[in-house]
Amino acid sequence: MSEFFCEGATVRTNLLKPLLIMLAVLPLFAVNRGRNVVDGTPAPVAAGNAIVENYTVDDGLPNGIVNSVIRTGDGFMWFGTWYGISRFDGLHFQNYTGLFSSKSDQPPRKVETMVEDGQGNIWVKTLDWRLSVLFKREDRFKNVENELKRYTNNLQIIKIQSDSRGHVLLLTKDKNLLLGSTTADGRVELRLIANSRGAIDKSSMQLRTDLVDIRNGYAAWVGRDYSIFAMPIATGRSAAYHNLDFYRQRFRGLDEASHRCTDTKGTVWILADGHLYGYNPKTHQQADYTLALSGKITSPVFCRSGNRLFVLTEAGEALCVNALTMRVMPVNAAEGMTQGKPTVRYIGMLADPSGDLWLTTAGRGIYKVTFPLSQFRLITVPDSGNNGIRSIFQLPDGDVWAGSRNKNLYIFDSSGRLKQTLRYADYGIGSVYNIMADSRGRLWLSTKGDGLVLATADASQPCGWRFRHFRHDRNNPSSIGGNNVYVTYEDSHRHIWVGTLDGGLNLLTENGDSITFYNKLNGMTHYPGYGLYMEVRNMVEDGSGRLWVGTIDGLMAVNTQFRSPADIRFDTFRDRQASPFVNSDIYTLFRDSRKNVWVCAFGGGLSRMTGYDSAAKVPIFNNVGLREGMENDVVLSVVEDSRRQLWLAGSDRLSCYDEAARRVRTFGRSDGLPPIVFEEGAAMRNTNGELWMGSKEGILVFRPDGLMQPKDSFPVYIVGCTVNNQDIRHLDHSVADGSITYSDEMRLSHDQNMLTLTFAVLDYGSQNNIICRHRLEGFDTDWHYDGRNRMASYSQVPWGEYTFVVEAADAANPSHPAVRRLHIVILPPWWATWWAYAIYFLLAVAAAVALFRYVRYQIRLKNDLYVQSKVAEFKRQFTMEQEDKAFMQRVKDAVEANVDKADFDMDALAGELGMSRSALFKRIKALTGESPSEFVRNYKLTKAVDLLTHSDRSITDVAYASGFSDVGYFGKCFRKKYGMSPRDYKNRKEN
Repeated sequence: MSEFFCEGATVRTNLLKPLLIMLAVLPLFAVNRGRNVVDGTPAPVAAGNAIVENYTVDDGLPNGIVNSVIRTGDGFMWFGTWYGISRFDGLHFQNYTGLFSSKSDQPPRKVETMVEDGQGNIWVKTLDWRLSVLFKREDRFKNVENELKRYTNNLQIIKIQSDSRGHVLLLTKDKNLLLGSTTADGRVELRLIANSRGAIDKSSMQLRTDLVDIRNGYAAWVGRDYSIFAMPIATGRSAAYHNLDFYRQRFRGLDEASHRCTDTKGTVWILADGHLYGYNPKTHQQADYTLALSGKITSPVFCRSGNRLFVLTEAGEALCVNALTMRVMPVNAAEGMTQGKPTVRYIGMLADPSGDLWLTTAGRGIYKVTFPLSQFRLITVPDSGNNGIRSIFQLPDGDVWAGSRNKNLYIFDSSGRLKQTLRYADYGIGSVYNIMADSRGRLWLSTKGDGLVLATADASQPCGWRFRHFRHDRNNPSSIGGNNVYVTYEDSHRHIWVGTLDGGLNLLTENGDSITFYNKLNGMTHYPGYGLYMEVRNMVEDGSGRLWVGTIDGLMAVNTQFRSPADIRFDTFRDRQASPFVNSDIYTLFRDSRKNVWVCAFGGGLSRMTGYDSAAKVPIFNNVGLREGMENDVVLSVVEDSRRQLWLAGSDRLSCYDEAARRVRTFGRSDGLPPIVFEEGAAMRNTNGELWMGSKEGILVFRPDGLMQPKDSFPVYIVGCTVNNQDIRHLDHSVADGSITYSDEMRLSHDQNMLTLTFAVLDYGSQNNIICRHRLEGFDTDWHYDGRNRMASYSQVPWGEYTFVVEAADAANPSHPAVRRLHIVILPPWWATWWAYAIYFLLAVAAAVALFRYVRYQIRLKNDLYVQSKVAEFKRQFTMEQEDKAFMQRVKDAVEANVDKADFDMDALAGELGMSRSALFKRIKALTGESPSEFVRNYKLTKAVDLLTHSDRSITDVAYASGFSDVGYFGKCFRKKYGMSPRDYKNRKEN
């Protein structure tokens, strides 16, 4: 991190000694001006290297009039504008122009000055002399009026200034000096440290003399020029430290030093009489720079950043001083700084820790000026016109050949000094797109439009080389397939392959001095059809001897083991389950020192070929993407350095991929990369360790191990949040404890389950090198890599507790990421809260008790009913048995009374009992299982058995006595029931 500080009206006391020396030699400038003085002419090179960014209303500023700028301790940039203050995180402005909290006072307008206190809160003074404090953690403004009434009769504040101890000095219109601070619980505290009573002219409200006062533990100074200082008086100090004259002398020295500063080389710089003077007491060098602007619109400011000293004059002129050379450059000289208006005046200035300069204006918004390191150099070619370098190749003797779009071929030594130009008018070589040295030491030059050129070393030639051209001849099928040759390659079998953009892939064979080209129209019978794979850009051989050919239609693989061109087989992947980008426009193929093949497709980024699936006959790739920090989808060229890192040229960016760390680091303008546009396929590693890469502007040269990369860890914050598409600051009920930027927890209701979180990395240099990833712990299963996006969106998040985590790291320092966590609680609906579950439990217990009682009651009731039913059944059965018994007795009595009557049948019995025939039948059937006729007949047979057993009557008499009129029928019925005839029965009884 660069050493930096900014000074306005205050300069440190350690400058007093060199300032006294400066005052002593200052008169010499009148004599020595123009002689033995370092020239103060603007340095155009430095101005051209500066990177200027202008932020206006179109970028989110509330207004183009910006009066002040500060950088707070948490890393945010704050700007005071005509419409209020605005916070900048490197990408977006957040404007504090409206109320975010019901507890907030009205946000201030016409902001003139801002100061941060020890609590991190911002004190704001407006042009109409009002004072407010922004409590950042609460997004709350506090108008400081009631607190002022205790110490002054005039509530107007004309100046505020930090005392560098966490307090704020407040100068009132009646020239009282107050010391302000804020407390952790959000209160404003003031203390009077200088009272102007008796020292002020009440009619003009001006001091009669510089005021020094000692009170409330502080010594304070109020100058007639509105300079203010204060320092605490330590307890136990001697009486001298309580003497007004002691502090008057000390404060006067600080006041005189307010227009002076010392740079890192000890040179003292002073603003005086329309000049910026510099004097180095050690070297006795002097500098004199005449200011271009006059007048007074602001206070002078000195900002030191490394070996640069930035100066803002009271007329609004911004200057940059090089401490090493004592050269002074007006910042307006930087390209893009003032849109051709060098008289633009600046109101505020700040140099941040990274060395960037921030300037505010009255109407043109904010300028940020970056002074990148000079760690790249550009070799330009002397000819004007289309000079894009399309090929670079180094010979064993160290010379570097570079082919250009202007059809000239340039030869440099290994340091980049141009040795020779082979002009197209003299040699007719053409635009060389690729240079290849074969195993015999010959050079093959692939040209666009002029075919293939063979270069053979020949000392007899003026240039040392003999050239032989091969062009397409439509009448000669053995000629090269096209004149637009993009690449030539020699495989491990010493086959020479030529890729053309208008004739496909060619195989070059030699027979003495005779050279034959085999292609789709000459001998390659298995070449893909339908006009595909005819535009060849590049080719490379993998470790297994398979030749990979990059075309506009995708990758094509060729087996380099063959007997004749007719035997060559070509593999394409359009109808196979291969990676989609395999069939895209292949821009670059590269084989590294470990024989890995890297493929770059247009829009497909960078991928490494990790293998070949023999069964599916498709290559397998591992993509380098957002996870590694790869943001550029178009890679034009690849080269490997001595540390096995890959350097990737995009359109206007340079990236470095460290495969071991799986990290991509991008270099841009802020790293010193010139404003160039890279060319396709033009890159090499010099034998001295430098990398050379072709561009439209020339050859970019740099040492990979010499590039300086920042090792800072930039803070990351959550800067915004919307819930159900509504900013949480505008919700009816607060979901966070103050500002989301500083909150550790957010509590949402169950229906607030769609949220978007915006986060920022406070890097004001290049955001391209910041790798961000986020996840919602408890919801996400893996990290989400964001690229340039700084937003995370979630929907339908179930209620529960989560932790949102965002990590940000510079690709140059990935092991030390900055981390921000936010605990998110989505409250359950009322029916899923703990008290709801408690009620559910109580209700369940009550239901169980009620159910138990109900079941017990039902069981008891059932038992009672069962007993009652059994008793009733018993009673019914007993009653029925008694009734049936009486009925049967009646039946028996009726039958007994008429047993000897042969005509006594069922009808007679029914009449005897007074019943119907059917009722009688049903009842006797139910009680005896017999019909009435059977019952009467069986009763008569029983009577007959009794007579046969107890009388001596004859069978005939027994039959008549039993009611049978037919003896034969009687015998038949008797036999059926007893199994024997009446006679046999009688005889058995007698025996």
